[in-house]
Amino acid sequence: MLETQNYDDVLQIRMSRAFNGQPLYWVAAYLVDGLLIDSGCQHTAQELLDFLSDHHVEQIVNTHYHEDHIAGNWLLHQQRQLPMYAHRDSLPLMRQVPTLYPYQEIVWGYPQPVEAQELGSVITTSQYTFDVLHTPGHCSGHVVLIEKQKGWCFSGDLFISERPKVLRPEENVHEIMASLQYLLSSAPEKFTLFTSMGQILPQGRQAVANLLSYLQSVTQQIIELHHSGHSIDDIRQRIFGGESRMAEVTNGQFSVNNLINSAITDGNL
Repeated sequence: MLETQNYDDVLQIRMSRAFNGQPLYWVAAYLVDGLLIDSGCQHTAQELLDFLSDHHVEQIVNTHYHEDHIAGNWLLHQQRQLPMYAHRDSLPLMRQVPTLYPYQEIVWGYPQPVEAQELGSVITTSQYTFDVLHTPGHCSGHVVLIEKQKGWCFSGDLFISERPKVLRPEENVHEIMASLQYLLSSAPEKFTLFTSMGQILPQGRQAVANLLSYLQSVTQQIIELHHSGHSIDDIRQRIFGGESRMAEVTNGQFSVNNLINSAITDGNL
């Protein structure tokens, strides 16, 4: 399943595996002046390739190595010999088949291993220059792309929503907050946020600031309750009203507990 919309010179491509005609989970790629930012999952790779047959594509940048962001790379490289770029921490993980949980296999599928090149501090097209910001937290090799003249910010998975309640076990909420601060200090005063979930937010700075403020507040509450002797279960109930249903669906990979543990443990590293 594939849907598109234009925003200025940016073409958004939303992709999802369909079940009974309904999308399971939207993931967005963006095409700008021949630059493809992310390439979706394995279940939509052929559909993306077919769609892009009528579009000018010169290069691919992956915001990070996760299976829902890189799986269109292999077909596009095989058919069109497109160069691929990612942060150096992502490169070895893109060269191997990942270990996936059942929900990941169902929703996104296994990407084919690919050999990408290391991103520098900028990447250019014929018309635009994108600053590459290393923004760890979601994962170590995560990057955000900013086109300052146009006021565009492609956030990958650094920004999912303004009030997230769950994290994956490998995510570090303190690194996420540092990366959000880095983004705010590096981006122009006004920018449009293009997210991996398919949201296009013209008031991008406010959305990022809201997320940062929320995470700072929640993290502080977690730490204070922990220092007062409250258990993880009690903290979860007091702040979030219980565990998210996503924890059961994802084998605990997306859970409130992971956010709480990260706030407590990663803050002491």
